[in-house]
Amino acid sequence: MFDNFLKLIPAQISTAWLAPVFAIAFACWKFFREQKRLEETVGVEKSKVVKLEAALEQQKRSNELLHQGLLEMQQHKEQLDTLLADARSQIRAVADSIIIRNPYSDQALVFLIAHGPAAQSVVKMQIDLHGSQAGEVYLSRQTSIYSPSMMNKAHEKRLDTKSGFQSNNILTKPLLKFGSELVGVVQFLNEDRNTPFTVEDEKKIEPICVKLALAVSNIIADPTNLVHLGVVLDPHINQATILFTDITNSDLLFQQLAVADATALVDEYLERLGAIGVQHGARIDKYLGDGMMLSFETAGAENAPKALRAALEMQREFSEIKQEWQRLNYALDSLDHRIGIASGPVYGRRMGYSGTSIFTIMGAPVNLAAHLCDQARTASERILISEDTEQKLRHVMPSGWYLERFALPRYAAYQVSNNAAGQMAK
Repeated sequence: MFDNFLKLIPAQISTAWLAPVFAIAFACWKFFREQKRLEETVGVEKSKVVKLEAALEQQKRSNELLHQGLLEMQQHKEQLDTLLADARSQIRAVADSIIIRNPYSDQALVFLIAHGPAAQSVVKMQIDLHGSQAGEVYLSRQTSIYSPSMMNKAHEKRLDTKSGFQSNNILTKPLLKFGSELVGVVQFLNEDRNTPFTVEDEKKIEPICVKLALAVSNIIADPTNLVHLGVVLDPHINQATILFTDITNSDLLFQQLAVADATALVDEYLERLGAIGVQHGARIDKYLGDGMMLSFETAGAENAPKALRAALEMQREFSEIKQEWQRLNYALDSLDHRIGIASGPVYGRRMGYSGTSIFTIMGAPVNLAAHLCDQARTASERILISEDTEQKLRHVMPSGWYLERFALPRYAAYQVSNNAAGQMAK
């Protein structure tokens, strides 16, 4: 019917009439297609935001649980401090320590806590279970009082040598929870040969030792508490991939903006890139000014591939961040960021002054990743990886990406490149 109607219209008129109709129809089709594309893009971005928010929330919950656990441990340690101070005053001791079994070693004891002139120099040392006075009491569950202790063959002279503290008198007592469960030993020391410890001293501190045993048992119930407190090394982190990232020329931000505004932009950078790392399985170990250190510690051989995928996504995210900042009319052409990645054995422990110490991981990969991050400012894609990491990535590189040798004076390094002509180093 429509065709018959068109036949009644002169050709000139029908053409003139149909042209704008088709133009309008095409414009409508183009509009709705663009609208659909935008909706799909928005959906993808929303999904991405949801994933990042979930990753950040997961990291936040982990940090809160860790913080809560550390607060509880700190409260237990403060209780130990108070109890030990009371005991020292009652028996005229000048130093004390609580020594426990290393949960990750059958032959070693470690200091849970120590007070006195030489406490800081010995607190991170290990004591042999066999051949030490503390070990002797730990194994026998019997109190020992030695005076002068230097005549005792079981006395750990190595500790006196390191600390410069001559322990002439030592009272060592087992800590028994509910009178039967051994949780450690407590030692009291002094240097005065004329005031030896006595059996009466042991009786004076007996009620305190009952409370000490309960407090110690709360701490050692979970061996990871000892790791976070820096008492023992973490044996579970054997192999890890470490990623350092930071902004290059970040001083430009602080030159152009007020300190509060520049700091807000750096915080945005750390939050968005940190979320990507967490989403790929990383743990944020620490923040370093305008950068951060992430650790990929999962079991198996997936750490290096996860770190690389996170690094590539961080590159894309930083490009978006930079474009957003430039739309604010900031002259940030020379602003960039860099990434260094290294793999190998690491261990975790609590480091620093006892009042403000933090849990962190240490090892050669940490130092190397930091160095590679610093050197990555001259790499084409701003990502440098170590030789150990290259070996783990050699056969699992994402499509279109290659590893190329990068000349450094002290290390064998590789840069991540998407140059199609690049050749993967063998």
